[in-house]
Amino acid sequence: MGPVIIGAGISGLAAALRLVRAGERPTILEPRDPGGMIRSRIEGGFTLELGPNVLVERPDIVALLNELRLQDEVVYPSVEPYGQYVWFQGGACKVPAGVRELLGSPLFSLRTKAALPCRLVRKGVLRAAHEDASVLDFFAPLIGADSAKALLDPVLKGIYGGDVSSLSARTLFPGLWGAACEKKSVLGYMRSKPKGGKPRIFVIRGGIEKLVGALIRELDGNVNWVRDAATALRRTADGFEIATRSSGVIHTNSCIVTTAGRTTSSFIGDIEPELAKKLSEVAFASLTVLHFAVARDEKLIDRAFGVLCPGGMPENFLGVMFNSLIFPHMAPPDRHLLTVIVGGAQAGEATPDLERLRAVVPGMLAEMFGIHGASWLGDFSWQGAIPQLAVGHFRLVEALDAAEDRNPGLVFVGVDRGGVGVSDRLRVAREGLDRVRPAAADGAANRVVA
Repeated sequence: MGPVIIGAGISGLAAALRLVRAGERPTILEPRDPGGMIRSRIEGGFTLELGPNVLVERPDIVALLNELRLQDEVVYPSVEPYGQYVWFQGGACKVPAGVRELLGSPLFSLRTKAALPCRLVRKGVLRAAHEDASVLDFFAPLIGADSAKALLDPVLKGIYGGDVSSLSARTLFPGLWGAACEKKSVLGYMRSKPKGGKPRIFVIRGGIEKLVGALIRELDGNVNWVRDAATALRRTADGFEIATRSSGVIHTNSCIVTTAGRTTSSFIGDIEPELAKKLSEVAFASLTVLHFAVARDEKLIDRAFGVLCPGGMPENFLGVMFNSLIFPHMAPPDRHLLTVIVGGAQAGEATPDLERLRAVVPGMLAEMFGIHGASWLGDFSWQGAIPQLAVGHFRLVEALDAAEDRNPGLVFVGVDRGGVGVSDRLRVAREGLDRVRPAAADGAANRVVA
């Protein structure tokens, strides 16, 4: 039979579409609803995103939207430029958008502001002295440990749910890490980057889940769906066999694994026991998304998308997004939509008390931001949502690469490779398909053509 894709998140669905376009008929093995963490709801004129709230305009997602004829559904921010804020010393503080704002920002000490021009042009300020370093240790020589914590901890908590003292600089900032290895200056690295500036963010009118629906419609009739979970993966003389919970054994010579962490570990022990052990040890952060409505005339921070928070906040509060302030269509004309995120690695694996959060978060919004009258619209908890790409994460990537080398036709594109955003997941899936070697030369139906 044709190639098998384990997992039907966005990367699995996109991989399936690419295989279909190449003349394949892949099998998708997934026990749950397709789409992974991409879920949207439309209720009472509100667009509620239960997973990713925005998309980043990068080549892979642009190409996919065009292919699915969704480009006319793309909505960019109505406020340009918008501000991003972090919680600092009891208030919302704007992340500097340029030199002038940086010089006036309380996020940086006078000493750092005075030293920064020299540090930007001096070679070797950012040092890759060891095989890896935490984000905090890596950036401290440039902006100081206090500023690195004040600025980067809330920002990275908003993306990865983790702490700057443990997240890997080598994984999260590969370009700067490479420049540090070559002893380049920060300014030299910035000048060497392709022009074009920071990629824009956008949403899809009607919810990001529209992307999933369009993919499923495009795949309809061209893939084999198996609503089951993999329990074991083994090598055979001409490829692989995949045991499932209740659907028997599936034979293939090409297998694209889009799952991650303990899920992948649970079925690869026979073929890659050491990799299975490493994957079982990857920590994942859980997140809870809560949506609230407030009156449209309620005072929000002007031209702001939201406020991200450092560790140690009450209720493990990670931040709030003012969705309808920059995407007005996401709420009725007389209301604003706010999305609150709580949890992260700091919350551990405890199940959140949703009833309590629904009760206490409106008070926190009033106390922290002066936003009153918030009414609950909905919420969703994601257990084990985001891998913690900790110092030394590159060794896991090396282990994944080595396992692929030992098992031609097998490729791992799960989120534990890195890249947690939707655009990144599409890129990792594409790169994974490019690595799949053609298996037995016994007909096009048994070849993965990347």
